[in-house]
Amino acid sequence: MSEEFGVKVEEIFNTMEERFRAEGAKGVDASFGYDIAGKGKWKLTIKDNKMNLEQTDDLSGCACTTIADADTFVGINIGKVDGTSAFTSGKFKVDGDIGMLGKTAKMFRKFVAPVQEMSVREYLVDMFATVEARFKPEAAADMDVIIVIDIQDEDGSAWSVAIKDKTCKVSDGIVGTPTVTLEISKSKDWVDLTLGKTDAQTLMAAGAGSVKGDLPTAMKWGELFEKYVDPMGGKDAEQELIVLKKTISVNNRFATGPVMGKFFNQLKKKKILANKCASCGRLQLPPREICAECRCDVDEFVEVGPKGELRLMETVFYGSPDPLTGEARETPYGAINVLLDGCKGNETMWHFLRMDQLDKVTMGRNEKKGTRLRPVWKEKRQGDVFDILYFEIDE
Repeated sequence: MSEEFGVKVEEIFNTMEERFRAEGAKGVDASFGYDIAGKGKWKLTIKDNKMNLEQTDDLSGCACTTIADADTFVGINIGKVDGTSAFTSGKFKVDGDIGMLGKTAKMFRKFVAPVQEMSVREYLVDMFATVEARFKPEAAADMDVIIVIDIQDEDGSAWSVAIKDKTCKVSDGIVGTPTVTLEISKSKDWVDLTLGKTDAQTLMAAGAGSVKGDLPTAMKWGELFEKYVDPMGGKDAEQELIVLKKTISVNNRFATGPVMGKFFNQLKKKKILANKCASCGRLQLPPREICAECRCDVDEFVEVGPKGELRLMETVFYGSPDPLTGEARETPYGAINVLLDGCKGNETMWHFLRMDQLDKVTMGRNEKKGTRLRPVWKEKRQGDVFDILYFEIDE
């Protein structure tokens, strides 16, 4: 088990078959290895849109093998550890074709850790431990009472709730002379009552509870305390995730300025502009008002591209949400730097690669040429960086 996250490595592998997406495995005929330190080795084979998983020490023939410790492997799968950070720190390694590893992201639905359940006894202890924090002093004006809750099965106990001078104190057992005693036959009945799954009248009518002493005081229990919040969030059903997609509007304007404004405006015409420093001759893409090296004004524009050569690509497995819309890009995707025609050296443009071509391109370095790429333009352009949807292989 991962000590840090409380999830067993075996749970992730045992649920892979039910999480498998055949539509995401189209065209894949390969084996994938998993070497989890101290836990064992697993071999996943994909063929004809079907999967086979076995625990074995023989990982030969695998297109790639994931190597990690239990905490890192579990943390990545449940979304608690950033895969990119784990990879760069050396806690998560890939032996073989890392591009093949990216294919597994489409083959499986995200692993969801099983909901941890609390026992009836744990619920009781937590409920009475929070009574003082949930007490509403304004509802207890002029009250001087002791309310005893006596739960009579093997999981239960007796608790005394003393209310005086707008203060509340909870004690184990029966302390002092009770103003009223609530006797409950089963612990689960009190848990269900507190969680709102049943009501006091139903319990009384069924003979599962009784009141001894001042009934009006007992009737005020719900008024004296804030509603108990289930720490499990309700284990009977998953919590509904409500998403409101909306562009954030703030009371400010952020202008790009005339240089970037000209760059964006030309994208509408399928033109890519860089600007050229009169001192050192280097191009800046996207254009900036000041040369980053010479610290002088740059006002000469040059049209470059739109085609170019792939110089650098990073395969991204974590889709960070857009801060404006909350939407996350589908993963894995290729973040690329393209040396557009007319540029040289490190005068590259950053963008995205077409998702189904991640394993079909090569990067250029030294004398080696990278894959030729071309931009794919949005049909209706409005003058922003996403007027270029992505780059693809220039065939």
